[in-house]
Parts: sequence; C-alpha cells; structure tokens
Amino acid sequence: MDHLSDTPTPPPALPRYTPPVPSFVSAPDAPSPVDSTPVGSTPMAPAARLKPRVAAEPEIPLSPHGTLAPFNTRAIAAVIDGVVASGLGIATWMILPGFFGTSLPWLVGLAYLVSRDCLPFLGGQSVGKKAMHLQAVTLDGASLAGNWQPGLLRNAALAIPLFVFVEVFILLTREDKPEHGRRLGDEWAGTKVIVVQPATTEPPD
Repeated sequence: MDHLSDTPTPPPALPRYTPPVPSFVSAPDAPSPVDSTPVGSTPMAPAARLKPRVAAEPEIPLSPHGTLAPFNTRAIAAVIDGVVASGLGIATWMILPGFFGTSLPWLVGLAYLVSRDCLPFLGGQSVGKKAMHLQAVTLDGASLAGNWQPGLLRNAALAIPLFVFVEVFILLTREDKPEHGRRLGDEWAGTKVIVVQPATTEPPD
C-alpha cells in the first residue's frame, strides 16, 4: 500500500490548441473567384458577375415618320419633275401657239415645279417622288396634299435662277449633320422628304 501511494499522479491533459483560420483564406470546397479569371485579365467584382447583360439600345431614327430620303434618290426625283415641267411647257406651247407669246409655257412648267408637292390629284406626291417612292410631309408627318402654304413655300425658292445649285450644296454639306436631308426650303416651310413604301395590292382569292 505504501508503494502505491508513492507513485506520482500524472498531470491532467491540456486541450490541443488549434490556430484560427485567417478570414482571407477560402474554404477548401469553395472555389476562389480569382481561379475562374483568365490570366492577364482584371478580376471582376462579385456584383459585376451577377449583373445581367443589358442589350444595346437601338439607334434613334432620324425621322419618326419614316426614313429620310437620301440625296441621290431626291436628285433623281427632281430630274424627273424637271422633265415633266418641260413636257407641260412644250405641250402648252403646241396647244396654244402664240398665246401670251412664250411666257405661258414657261409659267405652266414653273407652276408645276412650285406646286408639285401639294397637288390634291397627285395625293401630295409629285410625279418624280411617286416614281422614286418619296413624299414631302410636314414635321408631324402630315401629307401636303391640299396644304398649299408649306407646299408652295418649300418650292418657291427654286423659282429663283440658279438657287437650285444653292439647295444642292446645302443638301451635300448636311449629309453627316443633324440637319441631314433638309434643304433651306424645308426649313422655311417646316417640311421633310421621307421614303414611303409602295402600295401593294393583294391578289384576289
């Protein structure tokens, strides 16, 4: 009994110390967001990864009532109207020879050029514009048929000799500007020229 009492009692075991894991170290099962980033690129923030892609906004058209007529198409329409005006003048001279001298045929052709966009029987389209599927309308998109004030005002300046070359120069210099497609006559009358779709007729059943 004395021998057992002399055996020293072992000290109690202390708990094992486990160092805390730093907050910047990711868990083994959670992949680091940097791992999926290609080499050489800037890592994106988590909010940027979750943000849905927004589709690109469509371009705002130059005219809400139709596409503005390009210069080449307007030039061809003007040439056709010039031929029509010359034909009317020649026809007037042949039908009424010597009537008011040579001024009446010239006045008839000029009257067509000035009023061509507002003639009701043409539906607000000159012969040249009908052929090229164009139409002169107000800034609100209203037809000029029977609307004589803007229709006459936009073309009255063309009766001035050589002023047509000024209008051509204005149109060419405004191709890449906000005033694209509007000559001086359009500004004065508050009009524009747009492309219109040709009327399609459905075949009978």
